[in-house]
Amino acid sequence: MLRKHWRLTGVVVFAGLALCLGALASRQVTEKETLVSIDRVPLAVRATLLGQGGAIGEIEMQTENGQTVYEADIAMNGQPFEVKVAADGSLISKESDDEDNEEDGDDDEEADGDDED
Repeated sequence: MLRKHWRLTGVVVFAGLALCLGALASRQVTEKETLVSIDRVPLAVRATLLGQGGAIGEIEMQTENGQTVYEADIAMNGQPFEVKVAADGSLISKESDDEDNEEDGDDDEEADGDDED
């Protein structure tokens, strides 16, 4: 009787792992990014991106949660931003994409502390 429980437990664990791995594999396939040019995006997306001002760099088309999303690198006033726009042209997010300043910011916090040298 104890053997049946261990077998059943093993089968359930194996099936669970197989389902998890299958879900991860399909997620990786569906989150494929494709580079596109500004003239290849929908008009509503183009209008939103151009309305941000600045120089548009790389644009990636990707699928997130089953929805097409356009992610663009835009330089505004010399600062890099990452702008995400839905296929209908609605602005999803606009975030600073300045990785150098983020790293320097950590160092600046330490440098601003009281030095006891």
